[in-house]
Amino acid sequence: MNKPQTLRSLIDAWFRKQGFRQLRFKGPTERITTHHMDHTLVYKLHNRPDHDTFYKEATGGSLIVFEVSTQDGAVRYDGYCPLLLFGIWERKLSFKADAGKLAPYRKEGFEMEQQFLALLERHSSGQT
Repeated sequence: MNKPQTLRSLIDAWFRKQGFRQLRFKGPTERITTHHMDHTLVYKLHNRPDHDTFYKEATGGSLIVFEVSTQDGAVRYDGYCPLLLFGIWERKLSFKADAGKLAPYRKEGFEMEQQFLALLERHSSGQT
């Protein structure tokens, strides 16, 4: 007999199916390292209480990150592409439908966000 799927387990399964990994924080900050064209890229992600953090490597070694909370049956999330300038200045770049050739990862994030919102819409209408 299968256990009924909770909202949280539905979201976890969806992110895994899309190729995301869930970050298990060992402290307040974790570093994610990617590689692109013989360059090492490092991103710092911060633990947000009551949020699950999912990340996926995107074009050019960039990251797509979703921080998701499912408290009280409501889904709240923050989706962004992190950027660490000069090794010290952190920025969260929003997803963008028309990001252009310099930041295609932002468009990838936008497309993932649209799919995620569609999943939430199907769930709220009872279609999942």
